[in-house]
Amino acid sequence: MVNDRSFPQSTMTLTPHQRTVLNYIREFQHKRGYSPSLADLALAFGVRSKNAIAKVVNVLVREKQLEKDPKGRIKIIEIHEAEIPEAMTLPLFGPIAAGFAAPVEEQAEEMITLDDYLVRDRASTFLLRVKGDSMIDAGIHEGDLVVVERGKEPRVNEIVVGVLDGEFTLKRLKRNKGKYYLQAENPAYPDMYAMEELQVAGVVKSVIRKY
Repeated sequence: MVNDRSFPQSTMTLTPHQRTVLNYIREFQHKRGYSPSLADLALAFGVRSKNAIAKVVNVLVREKQLEKDPKGRIKIIEIHEAEIPEAMTLPLFGPIAAGFAAPVEEQAEEMITLDDYLVRDRASTFLLRVKGDSMIDAGIHEGDLVVVERGKEPRVNEIVVGVLDGEFTLKRLKRNKGKYYLQAENPAYPDMYAMEELQVAGVVKSVIRKY
C-alpha cells in the first residue's frame, strides 16, 4: 500500500488566499515550533470570525496540504530540504547619481539577499496589491505591492493597513487631540474618521514596483 504522505500534493489547485494561509502556517511552525490556532490565524489575516479561517483550513486538509491531530489541531508540517525556497541574492553596485552624472562604480559593494532586505519577520509579513490613487504623494501607485508587517505597534505618521469600521484601507495613521484617524496622500481624498472603531492590521515597511 502506497503512503500518500510520501507524495506531497500540488498547491496549484489552491486559490492565492489558500496558498497564503498555508505559507503563513509553515512559517509560523518553522519559527515557533508549534502550530497556530484558529484565533492566531484569524488575527493574522484580519478576520473577525474564526469560522471563516476554519473553512480555509478545512480545504487545506481536504487537499492534503495539512493534517489535524485527534484534538483538531494542525499538525506540524514536515518540510523537506527540496521544498525550502532558495533566497535570491544579487550584487549591490553603486551608488548611482539621480542628479548629475557620476563615474560608474564597477565593483559590487556587497551581496544583498532580497528576502532579508525587504522582510524582517516572514511569519508576520504579507503583501498587498494597491488599488486606487489615494497614496500617490507617498510614492505608492495603483498596481504596486506593499510589504506589510503584522504585530508591529503602529506609530503616528506611519503608513498602515487600517480597518475602519470593518473596511480595509491603506492610509497614513494620524492623531489630532488624542483621536486617531487615517489620512490619504492625495489632496483629493478627505481624512477618514471611524464611526465605531479604527484598528490597524499592519504597518507598511516597503513598496515594490515592476516597470
